[in-house]
Amino acid sequence: MIRIVQGFLSAVSTIEKAIVVLSFSAVLTALSVDVIGREVFAHGLFGSSKFAVYALILCAMAGFGLATASGAHLRPRFLDFVTQGRAEARARRAGRVASAAILLFLAWGAVDMVSFSRMIGERDLTLGWLVWPVQTILPVAFVLSALRHLIYAAFPELAPVEQEQPE
Repeated sequence: MIRIVQGFLSAVSTIEKAIVVLSFSAVLTALSVDVIGREVFAHGLFGSSKFAVYALILCAMAGFGLATASGAHLRPRFLDFVTQGRAEARARRAGRVASAAILLFLAWGAVDMVSFSRMIGERDLTLGWLVWPVQTILPVAFVLSALRHLIYAAFPELAPVEQEQPE
């Protein structure tokens, strides 16, 4: 069972890494073309900055999942001394379950937002694109991160070692 779960986590991380690389490349390309167009031809590429924003949203939400997968996500550490020792494993598990619950709540809100955008047919004013397909990354990223936290609660040996944040 643990090998299947480990394979799932690895596959999701690989997909997220590819999304980050491709979407960041799209941001870089769109903004570069726009700046070069404005500087060389005195006219930028219409809609490129808006496209770059959408690509950056995709990049950020895939990066959110990678932060969870690598243990680099932010969390308050000021009470860590309270659970040192025997209670530490239970506190970590409870923290992961609580994080999953928060992320599932955020996913529910994001699904509601995406559903409303889809229902009203909201479009981007600049590009004319429907907005809800871009927004769909929000609930997907929240659910995947929640799933990771639940997996880490069930299989602590799969959890990443948390990275220390500089002070």
